[in-house]
Amino acid sequence: MSLTAGILTVSDKCSQGLAQDTSGPALRNLLESNNWVVTHTDIVPDETHQITQTVEKWSQTCHLVVVSGGTGLASGDVTVEALEPLFTKKLPSLAIAMVAGSLRITPMAALSQVTAGIVNETVVVAVPGSKKGSTENLQQIIGVLPHAVDTACAGRSTRQIHNMQAPALCGCSRVDDTGSPGGVSEKLGASVAGRARKSPYPMVPADEALAMAFGYVGVLPKAIVELSAVRAGMVLAEPVVAREPVPAYRASVMDGYAVVADDGPGDYCVLGASTAGKNSAVAEMSVTSGSIMRITTGAPVPPGADAVVMVEDTQLLEASADGEEAKVRVLARVQPGQHIRPVGFDVAQGTELLSASTVISGVGGEIGTLALSGNKSFRIYAVPRIAVISTGDELTDSAEMSLQGQVRDSNRPALICALQALGCDVVDLGIVRDDPDILAATMAEALGKGCHGIITSGGVSMGERDWLRPVIEQRLDGKIVFGRVLMKPAKPTTFAMLPQGRFVFALPGNPASAVVAFHMFAAPVIRKLAGHGDRIEALRPSVRAVFCGPEELVLDHVRPEYARARLCWNSQLAVWQAEVLDSRQQSSRMASMAGANALVCLPRGSNQKPVVRNGDQITAIVIAPPAFNY
Repeated sequence: MSLTAGILTVSDKCSQGLAQDTSGPALRNLLESNNWVVTHTDIVPDETHQITQTVEKWSQTCHLVVVSGGTGLASGDVTVEALEPLFTKKLPSLAIAMVAGSLRITPMAALSQVTAGIVNETVVVAVPGSKKGSTENLQQIIGVLPHAVDTACAGRSTRQIHNMQAPALCGCSRVDDTGSPGGVSEKLGASVAGRARKSPYPMVPADEALAMAFGYVGVLPKAIVELSAVRAGMVLAEPVVAREPVPAYRASVMDGYAVVADDGPGDYCVLGASTAGKNSAVAEMSVTSGSIMRITTGAPVPPGADAVVMVEDTQLLEASADGEEAKVRVLARVQPGQHIRPVGFDVAQGTELLSASTVISGVGGEIGTLALSGNKSFRIYAVPRIAVISTGDELTDSAEMSLQGQVRDSNRPALICALQALGCDVVDLGIVRDDPDILAATMAEALGKGCHGIITSGGVSMGERDWLRPVIEQRLDGKIVFGRVLMKPAKPTTFAMLPQGRFVFALPGNPASAVVAFHMFAAPVIRKLAGHGDRIEALRPSVRAVFCGPEELVLDHVRPEYARARLCWNSQLAVWQAEVLDSRQQSSRMASMAGANALVCLPRGSNQKPVVRNGDQITAIVIAPPAFNY
């Protein structure tokens, strides 16, 4: 089975971006070199609540959680105090083993209050916060941790084990035609005549498949990003608080004159002008009863003035030789405070402007709010870096002028566009021939470029040159989590994990199938990776809608179907309506995705309900902003 781990760094300075986390990456390297799959990483301050909340959450999906930091003697070191109340069983021998091993290296190990225990049948260990101390302590017990996990997980229900050990229980041990256990996937180099006639991978229900993938993918680390580098699609890792009030001074709402409200209408000498921007004159002069000062919108209200009269309510009486206003008649009475924004009127200092997990949209409101916060940089989740590969000897670039037994590659441009819409950094690795060596080298290149995931299309069916799964397992030492999904289209959709903790979505080669599978599985997983949250229903939202058109659609009696559709809000009926765009729903028709903003979930047909008709209630998965019909 694949052993999954989470690494939690506890540090006030690291969580604030004032210091670099060195223990987390070192622990990750140690675990991954010992065949663990690190699915969760995060940094939290030395706060009991945040430590316990994170560990409890991760214990639902991880076999092991390693907490680094907060184990010293200072009053702020609260990791042990936070963890031990969570333990359903303490593991003091693991703690002793860590300390004993470290004492052989340095007597300072005696000052570290390490601990270990079980939380929700997950093994949790706390190690020192330094890079050296954390790895030294974990190194002492790394060899016995798999057995500790095996023992701790003994009480899990079958369903829990299935979700956590998906690679072992989702068809990775094939039964061949003779009924004896076979290999994990088709052996590379096998003859065409000797290939399997049936897929070794069971069909997993679509919702279960997504839940399995979610269990293997955590959230990317946090990074400090300057305002100029913030872009749409990024996700805030921490709340943004106003460093200063907005406005920072009393500001005029109007072009007009700063006055003493009690003076009322009358003729007044103009002292000078207060304009927006640096204005030394305002600091030097005050408005007193019997005088006024010209002022522009957004400019500081000078001392002594308590209202602004708009320029339309005045009359020029006298101008100076240089064209400045000397005397003005005020025609209207104003109340104290009128047309003035007081300090902090828009935003008070210390106000939380944006919460953690806020997604930076292309509307501009979030970026604008960051700009006015007074902060120079922000803590944001790292942007997912995803490689895209199309496979197939038959494929040619879309720019090719003439086709000779070839097909234009529409999958890669479609997937790249969809990834960019999610805010990802995309690495385009082009078209790869059906050659295991080239395919393995290209996927290794993606890992070398620092990609968090790889999305391929093609090479996952039962063809003689469909090498994707064997390459993942036999060349890249990956594990297939699921190899087929109970759905139409996109049945061969495959999800795998590589030893480096990177994931692979191997999508079908048929164009519509590839795009449907992307939105069903890859898009929500990437949103989780980017910090959007971990609730499937929020990362792949759906609505109840009324089916409209074609007049009726025959339901498949074997697999649920996800039909490409246009979702529209009908304001007259106050209902969502979903119109299927192509009654044939052929998986080869990329054009059937044009204009689609939803996938209509059609259940398996039965003798009692063989078709879906106009007016029937259905569920529509939203994949793009819906339309509105007024």
